[in-house]
Formats: sequence, C-alpha cells, structure tokens
Amino acid sequence: MGRRLSSYRFRRRLAWATGITVVLAGAVAGAVWIGNTGKSTETPLTDKPVWIYHEPRLHRLSPRERLELLATSSHFVQTAVARKHLDEAWSLLGPEMQAGQTRKSWNSGTNNVVPFPVAGIVQWNLLYSYEGDVAFDLALVSKPGHDVIGKSFTIELKRYPARGNRWLVAAWVPKGITTARQSKAIAAEPPPPPPRAPLSSKWLFVPASILALILLTPLAVLVRSLVQNRRAAKRYASYTSSSSPS
Repeated sequence: MGRRLSSYRFRRRLAWATGITVVLAGAVAGAVWIGNTGKSTETPLTDKPVWIYHEPRLHRLSPRERLELLATSSHFVQTAVARKHLDEAWSLLGPEMQAGQTRKSWNSGTNNVVPFPVAGIVQWNLLYSYEGDVAFDLALVSKPGHDVIGKSFTIELKRYPARGNRWLVAAWVPKGITTARQSKAIAAEPPPPPPRAPLSSKWLFVPASILALILLTPLAVLVRSLVQNRRAAKRYASYTSSSSPS
C-alpha cells in the first residue's frame, strides 16, 4: 500500500474519489436534515373537557302545531322557493337564514334559498320533533312544461321566543331529484379521476441512486487504479528484462 501511495497518479485519483464522496455525503446529509417541509393539518390535542352531544327532549306535536307548521312551510314554499313576493318571505326566516344577507339582497332574488318552479306540496313527512325544533321532508311538484318533474327538500323550523315564539324557517336543504332526463344525463357523465398522491413512489429512487453513487464511486476508482498499476508494473518489468544485457 505504501508503494501505491508513493504514486502521484494514485494519490490524485484517490483525492478525487474522496472529494466526490464527501460532496455526495453532504448532499444526502442535508436532505435528511431538512426532512419533510410540509405542515400537518391534524387537530392539536387539548386538555379541554370532551363535548358530548345530548339529544334534546322529544316533543309530540299537537294538531294546532301541525297546522301552524304546515301553514308556515307552505307560505315559505310559495314565496321564497317560488321567488314570488319575497318581501313577505323575509318575515318567515329565522336568524340562521337571514344571516349573511340584507333585506335588499334578499328581495333581489339572489339569496340563500334554493329555488324551484313549484306548483304545490304533494307530500310531507315528519323527520324529528323536539321542543322548539322540528324538521319535515317536503315533496314538491313542478309546474307543467319544466324538465324537473318533482323534487324533495328538508325544511327545519324553530320557535324563537324573541320573535313572539313563532315557527320560523331555520334551514332549507334539497334532498332528491326525480326526473328521467336528469338521471340519464348523470349516468352519462364520466366518473371522476381517482385521487393521486402528490409524489410518486419513483422519487424513492433519487436517494437510493445517491447512496449507490457514494458507495460505488470510490470502489470503482480504486479498482481502476489497481488495474492500471498492475498493467504499468507488467510493462515496466518487460521493459527492464528486455533492456538488461544478456
């Protein structure tokens, strides 16, 4: 080994190999030290008491309450949903429905109620009935000449003591569509593309390739130097044997 270190060519190649190894090792160490720069979206743990949902007390509707609820729901459908006499519908809304809009924007028709060309209510089913909080499923039928034949909505009504303890609309959510034409259009739509990972598994080859270069580069330089030194020794031996006097 001392003979090889005395060779200037061997020392130069060894220095190059060592320098490349140090640079690659520094790149890998920097990548490991930096790590993942993404931010976690997990909800942090807290020491606050656990919130437990308690179902409100059930309430059996009286015939009078049913008439009041049906009258308010029907008035809301014929005004807010049908987009007619919107000034009358404003007084039927609870604070949840009035939030985020003004009386002027409400009367313009650009509001938070899903419209429908309603001709009437054909069916209504009670979803739940708690004290001061009731929800129904309403089946609406459209006027003749429209593509949509019928549609179902869920309406929630609450009592508000600050407003005379009246039943007011707290939510209006579409629930279903019943039309053959729309069913065919939905079936013909292509399915959404599957979700894709932000990084492919092919990126794992990058650190693997760097590690392979770190391990193989010095070995390749060393093997090449040994082969060249052996060839040079053979040529030197043949030269000295041919030039020596017989």
